[in-house]
Amino acid sequence: MYQLISHLDHKMKESKLYDKYTMSQLLDKLDVIECFEDPGHSLRVGEILAKQQEIYETLNVPVPASS
Repeated sequence: MYQLISHLDHKMKESKLYDKYTMSQLLDKLDVIECFEDPGHSLRVGEILAKQQEIYETLNVPVPASS
């Protein structure tokens, strides 16, 4: 867990996301994305808002999509 937080901290510094968010604020923005899994069906991701998509793109992480 600490490695993940450390990596996110590094990426936030590198991409200057700390100018807009604290780490807690950034995680809160992404935490509300819903993911639905039904037996026998593919994974579905809820709506991704523009600000959330911007965060993923700024961090150079693929935006989650339904499979």
